[in-house]
Amino acid sequence: MNHLARLLFYIFGFGLAWVPWLHGQVPLLVDRVAEVELEDSIQFEWKRAAAEQAQAAGLASLAESIYASLLRTPSAAGMAQSADLKLGLVKALLAQGRFVAARNQLELIPESLRGARYGLYRSIAIYGEGGPRVDVESFRAALETVVEEALQPEDIAWLSFVNGLSAELAGDSAGAQAVFAEAAERAASEMLRLHFESLALRQEIVTGPANESLVADLGARLRSLEGQSAAYPYVREYAVLLSRLGRDAEALGAIDRELANTSAGYGASQREQLRLLKGLILGADSVTGRAALKELIRNGENRDAMGIALQMLARAQDADDDLFEFLRVMISRSERHPLLGQMFYLRSQLALRFPNDPEMMAIAESDARTLLDEFPGLSSITNVYRLLAYGALNREPPQYRTAADFLIQLRDQTEQPGELVVLNSLIGDCYFLNGDFVNAVDFYTAARNRQLPSDQADDLFMRLVTAQVRSGSVEAAMQLIDQADFAGNIRLQDRWRAEWNLAQALQATGAIELALQRVRLLLAESVSGQIETFLDIRLRWLEAHLSLEAAETEGLVERISALLSRLQSLPRDDLEAGELLLLETEIRLLRGDARMRLGDADGGIAELKELRERFGSSAAAQRSYLIEAAYHSTREDLLSAQQTLTSFVELYPQSPLAAQALFEAALYCELRGPDYYSEAIVLHNQLADRYAGDPLYYYARLKQGNLLRSMNDFAGAQIVYENLINRYPTHELRYLAELSRADCLLALAGNQPGELLDAVVQLERLLDLPRLPLDFQAEASFKWAFALQKSGATAKAKEVLSLAVARFLLDGIVAEELGAPGRYWLARSVLTLGEILEAEASVSEARRLYRKMIAYNLPGRQIAVSRVDRLIEID
Repeated sequence: MNHLARLLFYIFGFGLAWVPWLHGQVPLLVDRVAEVELEDSIQFEWKRAAAEQAQAAGLASLAESIYASLLRTPSAAGMAQSADLKLGLVKALLAQGRFVAARNQLELIPESLRGARYGLYRSIAIYGEGGPRVDVESFRAALETVVEEALQPEDIAWLSFVNGLSAELAGDSAGAQAVFAEAAERAASEMLRLHFESLALRQEIVTGPANESLVADLGARLRSLEGQSAAYPYVREYAVLLSRLGRDAEALGAIDRELANTSAGYGASQREQLRLLKGLILGADSVTGRAALKELIRNGENRDAMGIALQMLARAQDADDDLFEFLRVMISRSERHPLLGQMFYLRSQLALRFPNDPEMMAIAESDARTLLDEFPGLSSITNVYRLLAYGALNREPPQYRTAADFLIQLRDQTEQPGELVVLNSLIGDCYFLNGDFVNAVDFYTAARNRQLPSDQADDLFMRLVTAQVRSGSVEAAMQLIDQADFAGNIRLQDRWRAEWNLAQALQATGAIELALQRVRLLLAESVSGQIETFLDIRLRWLEAHLSLEAAETEGLVERISALLSRLQSLPRDDLEAGELLLLETEIRLLRGDARMRLGDADGGIAELKELRERFGSSAAAQRSYLIEAAYHSTREDLLSAQQTLTSFVELYPQSPLAAQALFEAALYCELRGPDYYSEAIVLHNQLADRYAGDPLYYYARLKQGNLLRSMNDFAGAQIVYENLINRYPTHELRYLAELSRADCLLALAGNQPGELLDAVVQLERLLDLPRLPLDFQAEASFKWAFALQKSGATAKAKEVLSLAVARFLLDGIVAEELGAPGRYWLARSVLTLGEILEAEASVSEARRLYRKMIAYNLPGRQIAVSRVDRLIEID
């Protein structure tokens, strides 16, 4: 039990009905070394999936922005993780034609992590950066490092395209076009196929032979065929040759003249190819190029030509806002466009750029639902469910259950085992983020029960263990860890992290000895160098912390000091400065706490003061005030405990611990005795005024009301409770405020039957609230009967008491589930009902009731014994 829990127990005592539940509800900040939460890891994976979907949809600039933001998160700190994200960023840059920026990112990837994707992307960057003078040697060297089997499925089509570039560099234009066509066929999506076709067209423009005599010959041939449909292949080749020679203006002029020539016998498809060629020459990164492509999409008929144009617009650099507006106009047209499904999909993706904009999120969700309803055959339709799920997760507040429902719909349409694993895991993530750890366990288990690649199995293992621990299934978590360790199918690092989570859960349940035993066993099995240094130090810190809690303190201060010396001997690295600072402050805090508890109060407090002076902004320095206050309380120096905490609040008013410190200060003040209740009320009021948004606000107001009652100010207490009820009508502990208000009504009513009516109604209504704890029901039932009896409704009081006794006493299972407060109130109900029965001369019933009370060993058992003896004599 931590020091705040102990305080609550001593302050509230056994007699107040709400004590047992308050212990578990106060959102304490626990003493532990902070880690990146699993929630952060899950959010990280969702964002990475969104980047990959944006990439697949052709929204390269959106993918770039997501990858760039991911690289700035703590979750991307690992080298392998960072390299993987950089490769995603590189791919997005390549899709935008930003080859120099892509090369720069590739250079940041360590040589040890430069695999097949690195070689593939580097070859593309070299080719694109070289323009007409490609560094062929470097290009081929990069391409030779690529092993097709090592590539991800979506990159294999890219390898085919790069092989086409290689053939083109070798002078085999016909072979290159054949390989480009193969790349388009191998594309994983319609959007990627269209992108390859646009790239192949672009390559046709920028490569191949070109000379002035050939241009002149084609020009003459074109003039001779003016106005005839046979002119089409010549004008197309003529424009291409002019562009190769850098004479883009002349090329565009030739195209525009042909498009304006209404006498030419071109079909619609040929005219659209010319418009597409114009857009290719101008480029989608230019305003005029985008205008040409938009014109083709607006008025075209050829689906492939329009699809290529739309993909070019999607991949244009820094033009997402322009595309979004164009899509808005096209979607709003009354005439249904052949690419309407793709437009809805692209707009939905673009709207997701603004997760905090309700209007944009509404557009994203509306477009996704339209796709499901009207375009079920779209090749990317399965991504729509993910879009909807991602949109739900990005709402404010996040709609985790809604996201899970969308993914469940997708799962129900999926048959591929690998995809089922991914979807069950994602659904588990949604429940995990929603705090529904029981359901999260079910879906993680369903995913893990299938045959998994090792990396997926490792991720699921950590998710499953964490969900089990948080759902309270600590035994199941221990069994999973032990089974996985015995089978040898988890990474050692994950085993250590899992034990870290488990140890903290065991400590929270009071099983400190078991937690300590497992941690010590893990450390004893470790071999130097197998575990990363920081994780090893963390576990050794935890072992020392648990040893202190278990009072196994022999040589403890020396072990902690040795751990600090080891940490301080490590080289200082900017990338690890935060981790070093965190561990050093936590170890110093633990050593100060240990010294105080082991009798070296001066040394311990001096350690805490040094921690505050040197590392004042650290979380450990702030928590040191709470630990010092707890020490003072164990020495019965409640004033010093209170002053330590109020000093902390003055120094750190914005600290996450400030509200808790004020709350504890008020509890210490109350412990000083009735003369200080008014001062305690002031402290609780300060908490309520300064930290109205803190979860402890509710508890501070409840304490204020309780203190006012202790001072016989029932009217003031009633106002406090009523304000709480009105301000938080759905609070999970509303029933506590309701019962306390009823107590005030009872006290203020005295023996006036008319005034007691409000209390009777209040208590009767209170028992209708859902999910009331059993102990609380026992208390409320007695007080309802008590109010009825005081108002003269003895028969009704007897009925209420009879129902309560029948439920709690005659049902052995329910009786055993009652806690100490519930047993106390049940005993009072039994004794009061017995008195009523005795008054009615129902002696045998009263005696039977008292014997039940004796059998269950309820509080007041001796009173029941004496009454049974007396009734036997009377009988």
